[in-house]
Amino acid sequence: MRWESRTTLSLFLSSFLGLSWVLVIISFYFQSVELFIITIAVMLLTYGTRIYLKKAATSVQIENKRHTIKLFKGEHETLSFSIQNQGNLPIWNGELRFAVEPVIHIAQLEVVQNTKNLHYYYVPFFLRRNERKNISFSIHAYKRGATRIRNLQLIIKDLFGLGSRQSSLQGFSQTEVLIYPELSEVQGVEQLSTYEMGSHAYERSLYENLCAPAGAREYANSDPFNRIHWKATARTSELKTKVYERSIEMRWVFILDLSVKRKNSPGQVSNNIEAYISQLAFLCSVATKRGIAFEIHINLEPEGPASSMVLEVGEGNAQLSKALELLARIDDTRPLLSFERMSLLLQKRLSERSVLIRLGEPIQSKEEETFYQFLKSIGHMCYDVKMSDGYAYLSKIERVRN
Repeated sequence: MRWESRTTLSLFLSSFLGLSWVLVIISFYFQSVELFIITIAVMLLTYGTRIYLKKAATSVQIENKRHTIKLFKGEHETLSFSIQNQGNLPIWNGELRFAVEPVIHIAQLEVVQNTKNLHYYYVPFFLRRNERKNISFSIHAYKRGATRIRNLQLIIKDLFGLGSRQSSLQGFSQTEVLIYPELSEVQGVEQLSTYEMGSHAYERSLYENLCAPAGAREYANSDPFNRIHWKATARTSELKTKVYERSIEMRWVFILDLSVKRKNSPGQVSNNIEAYISQLAFLCSVATKRGIAFEIHINLEPEGPASSMVLEVGEGNAQLSKALELLARIDDTRPLLSFERMSLLLQKRLSERSVLIRLGEPIQSKEEETFYQFLKSIGHMCYDVKMSDGYAYLSKIERVRN
């Protein structure tokens, strides 16, 4: 951990230190033993305070392990600091100050300052020499988002309050808190049919996976010649036909469009972003329960080298965990991708027939309507999540009539 430190003395000590040598000269001139003793005593106190603050600050270590706390809105968890005094001087009057984004609440700590984007908290502590303490407090998940301990400061004061040394952590704490989005129901998704030939085993499918043989059965006159199982025929002396696993392809592609659909608001994020994110979280949970592979595309500029904010295709609980983490990290202050750029990226990635589910404000532009009609023409099943009377429901994307 890299700290930046500075020492501050009280106005009395700072002023006296500036006049100390003048007072020494005056004491000699007037032969005042009392003034000389007082001046030397205060000078020793000043330098002693500086030495104490420097040694005490450098002996304090704060544990900074990499750790992620994952919560849903409304849940509680404990956040801890491990602080140790490795020196021989006690810390009589220490403070920890830090800031977090307002996605969590810390009720039992004193609030130093509140801003729109950060809440600052204060934790007093006392450490004997060579003592370690765990400073713990309960956090309440308030809303979706991600936060780290920011602006971490260690403040040590001397016993008499004549000076202080402030050490600021350069960078972020390794401890992170993720608040997952709520799951908001989307009606109609339970009737969504995705029966296509593919690789997922399914006993009622009309399609077969030719890469997954399941055995042999008695030959029927309608069976093609290339389906005869010659090894089983030779072994039983009766014609046998190859049997394959029934399979379907159940791949859902979620497209989260966070843009405002108004000409006078280009590049702005919709006010309903939290509703769309909650609906997508629900759809991801449904896909996981049904054993369906899914992927996510979001029209936000990513932080890394990727061209767009994407969750690659996957399935199961591990994929759901990745999806919820991605949704928790969505930052509405990041710039949006233009529709032209987003549509080009999607065309490159959507090479296989899929079920496309779009979330966002209703389609209004002719370009966007044409894009989804094109995807339908090449075999994709395209749906839109719509809102009515506070309820979300799944609807097929149809051509907009003028």
